[in-house]
Amino acid sequence: MQQIANFNLCTARTDMTKPADFSKSAQHTPPGNVLYRSRVEICRILQFLASDSCPVSAEIGNNRLFVSHILSVDSGAGYLVVAYSADKSANSVLFGLPSLEFSANPHRGHLVFRVSSPVDMQFDGQPAIQFALPQSVILNHRRKQARISVPEDISLRCVADEGGVISFEARITDISLGGMGGLLYGGDIILEAGTILKGCRIIIPGGKAVIADLEVRYTKRITSPDGTSINRAGVRFVQKPEGIETLIDMFARNQDNTATPG
Repeated sequence: MQQIANFNLCTARTDMTKPADFSKSAQHTPPGNVLYRSRVEICRILQFLASDSCPVSAEIGNNRLFVSHILSVDSGAGYLVVAYSADKSANSVLFGLPSLEFSANPHRGHLVFRVSSPVDMQFDGQPAIQFALPQSVILNHRRKQARISVPEDISLRCVADEGGVISFEARITDISLGGMGGLLYGGDIILEAGTILKGCRIIIPGGKAVIADLEVRYTKRITSPDGTSINRAGVRFVQKPEGIETLIDMFARNQDNTATPG
């Protein structure tokens, strides 16, 4: 009976825009962090990530990234199911690792949890990976580097992969001094996690363009305000480009010096 009750709580959707609602039991964690050890709470958090199709990623060595999303969470059986990554070689590496540390960025929080015991399985007729439920989840309310959202009245165009094999128009949606950001681009452009976009030209209105190589961390299809289907990619600067401080400062001033975690 207790397992049934836990499973029902697990399947309930939780509002991640209010991270403090997850728990009142933070113990011995750094300022700004909350540690969850209750299986019910862990399951509820993971179920939210699944229902919101929030990307989860893990570094698997040699600067490689496994990017996927959670398909299902079963509290009673004690496991979660994750889809295979689009990167087949990353999938192979994963099964050789004793454990994996996933991170996710739902709305205003940053979640970290460690999983182990990967098992190949079928879920809804598709190949998937089963992991044992994590023993804990850490919620960090703030990123180490706050992202600055690009104001709607400023056009921050980006000619992506101008120095590579393809070139396409995109738009930077947020950016951080630590090198993370968001990229919006057309629905007909296919990018995979791990792709390096070379020589991207970020065009500053009235100023000098910033040239940088960007690594794609994850991609997600979204609907724009006008109803069209477009893509969003989480990206990071491969190396800190010249002029990024000016870029950050410009957008910080336009946001009245307030940064919102992305």
